[in-house]
Amino acid sequence: MKKIVSLVSSLLFLSIVSVKAEMGIGISGALHMIDGSGSETTRTSGQVNNGSHDEVAEVPEIFIETFDDSGLTFGISYIPTRDMGSKSRSDTNSEGDTGTYKAKAELDNVIKFYSDIPTGYGSTYVHLGIQHVTLSTLESLNSGAEYPNRDLLGATVGFGTKGDIPYGNNLYYKGEFTYTNFESYEATGAGNKVVADLEDYAIRASIGYKF
Repeated sequence: MKKIVSLVSSLLFLSIVSVKAEMGIGISGALHMIDGSGSETTRTSGQVNNGSHDEVAEVPEIFIETFDDSGLTFGISYIPTRDMGSKSRSDTNSEGDTGTYKAKAELDNVIKFYSDIPTGYGSTYVHLGIQHVTLSTLESLNSGAEYPNRDLLGATVGFGTKGDIPYGNNLYYKGEFTYTNFESYEATGAGNKVVADLEDYAIRASIGYKF
């Protein structure tokens, strides 16, 4: 994954310094549906608790990109934070004591290196990218367990269309649908083991200015 990120960064730099390349900068509004699923294995009994959670969020993004005459594009986008929501459950032990477990997390510093590859059919393109996120855990667990934050990588694929905005004075639009599959999150807290998988579906509308 790290080698792929380095390669995409190098290609972006080479495209920027190309004499024929144009630059674009803009903002996006995206609707994300984050699908999280995972399991927690308790330290004492070895019991496995499975769970899943879906969260829909509207998220702003900023991006900068470069493209040539063919429409081949390399870019970087950034999201400060992406809330993943929370989920709670109450467990009762053999002695009749009940404890509340609240799982909560957010994705911080979401950075994506991407390329838009023209399909040859009108203004449509295939979107490919590599994302880096920091998964910040904000849990409140009756067991006393705390899980560390982790840096994760994700692979993004999508489909979109773009074009100039009439009378927009160098303005252009982009619209796309993407799917991202992240690396699994694995951690141990107070002897308990957690494994979680994250997927993200997004619909994105963007406006950019080229120069």
